[in-house]
Amino acid sequence: MAQLEYADGIWSGIDEAGVARLEIDRPEVLNALDGAASARIIDLCGAWARERGVRVVVISGRGGAFCAGADVAGMATDAAAKGGFDESDSRAIIENGSRLVGAVRALPMPVIAAIDGPAVGIGASLAVAADLLYASARSYFLLTFVRIGLMPDGAATATFAASLGRARANSMALLGEKLCATEAFEVGLINGVIEEPEGLDAVVARAAAKLCASSPEALALTKAALDAATLTQYEAAIDREIAGQTRLLQTPEFQAAIAAFSAGSR
Repeated sequence: MAQLEYADGIWSGIDEAGVARLEIDRPEVLNALDGAASARIIDLCGAWARERGVRVVVISGRGGAFCAGADVAGMATDAAAKGGFDESDSRAIIENGSRLVGAVRALPMPVIAAIDGPAVGIGASLAVAADLLYASARSYFLLTFVRIGLMPDGAATATFAASLGRARANSMALLGEKLCATEAFEVGLINGVIEEPEGLDAVVARAAAKLCASSPEALALTKAALDAATLTQYEAAIDREIAGQTRLLQTPEFQAAIAAFSAGSR
């Protein structure tokens, strides 16, 4: 097993087989990501992308949650201090989420998401950015953006549509419908569902070992070819999400929603 180091809410390390592990550990907010945690993930992915010894990357969350999305409580505090977000603030927020998912997508080696518990908002986008997804039966995916006056981001408008098809992606994005792990497997969003959370690590370990036994160049070229065929709208989706979310983060609807969240969390 890798000797993991902790910084900014993230455990990380590389084992002797070349499996790099990234574990989100912010239990007080169900592993929601603040700016520091996001920056740590971006930095790690950037370094691992250049590290020839890394054969596979595994992303997970500790404590029964994968990632509950952006740290809305922190956003609410910032918004209150500034009297709301202006265009510059809004663009910085959405571009950070795009960089986060982009850093995962830019990894040339296969990425496995080990999902236990909720994958919500940008957390769902982060999970679906992986190449192989395995989830415990208690897990679920939820795009909650419209409930607070926003739109999906982190390339979710491309990745979810590519995996689920237009109808089911619309149900999640427009109606905010939850997709449980069993349904996610049945409709092709994830590669496997494991009944007990304790069994998830073993399934992921077997997949990682199989990948480590394959040619790194063959895997990288295959991954790039599959991405080129299935995510043709990725860059355009990022551009649309940045433009749309920058606008929505400044609207009275979002300001009211985040103020209500802040009041409710006191």
